[in-house]
Amino acid sequence: MPAVRGDFSRRAVGSGAGQYRVGGLLPALAALVVSAAMTVGAMVFGASGPAFAGAWTLEKGAGQAIVTGLYSQADEAFDADGHTAPRPDFQKGAVAVLVEYGLTETFTLLGEGEFGAEREGDLPFARPALSHAGIGGRLRLYEADGFVASGQISARVEDAFGAADAAVDTFGWDAPQIEARALAGYGFRVGDYPAFVDAQAAYRHRVGDGPDEVKLDLTFGVRPWSNILILAQGFATFSAGGGEDVETYAYHKAQLSMVYDVNERWSLQAGGFATLAGTNAIKERGLITALWYRF
Repeated sequence: MPAVRGDFSRRAVGSGAGQYRVGGLLPALAALVVSAAMTVGAMVFGASGPAFAGAWTLEKGAGQAIVTGLYSQADEAFDADGHTAPRPDFQKGAVAVLVEYGLTETFTLLGEGEFGAEREGDLPFARPALSHAGIGGRLRLYEADGFVASGQISARVEDAFGAADAAVDTFGWDAPQIEARALAGYGFRVGDYPAFVDAQAAYRHRVGDGPDEVKLDLTFGVRPWSNILILAQGFATFSAGGGEDVETYAYHKAQLSMVYDVNERWSLQAGGFATLAGTNAIKERGLITALWYRF
């Protein structure tokens, strides 16, 4: 289950206050209480119940609904040279929903949306609201001997923190995006334990204002017990293009979490993440919780 793919929000060091969505963080607390799901890696090869993700596709007629809870904060940022410096406190809370459905044995439909709020210092600038929504599909291209390769295409709209948002508390939806993603996964064993690796590379083209992005995601999962999955993940994002006046940025995040299979249909997840390096980006750290339902 690919997961918010580390896209936990990027903020440039030198950005003005108008470029931040800000407001109360009730959604953050609700997210952690209600729980959620980072669309992460894959639960495969030895799982106690059906579970899928990453390069793997769902069986025909099978589906899963994942609700995501996230809370993060930052009081430092990386400058253009990758050095850290203090910055006004940043906080984010979000609740996201991902739904996947196996249309055929090799093609999986997916849709997602996120409701969240952010705060920059003490500025009460915006309200919690829908921040992005998207739809797409993943096609399995090859599978043999534990290896699988897939291609994924998706389209999404989001608040671009554009000129309209700098003046009023509204969501412009002025930056539609199209993303092409290549995915590869391999299942194997570490001693007696089922394990897998999942690698993904994507190019996200922004139709409206702002730069494109290159994304690289890597997941390692191991199942030490039949109902427990340990996930170690890395997420890297690099800005691309956008014009001479657009500030470039990059950030690299690591995430560690555990997934507990309650039964064949339900799983719970909890973990944490941190930004390890970057340029013109905040040094973020946070917690995730997750609730997965398979049908």
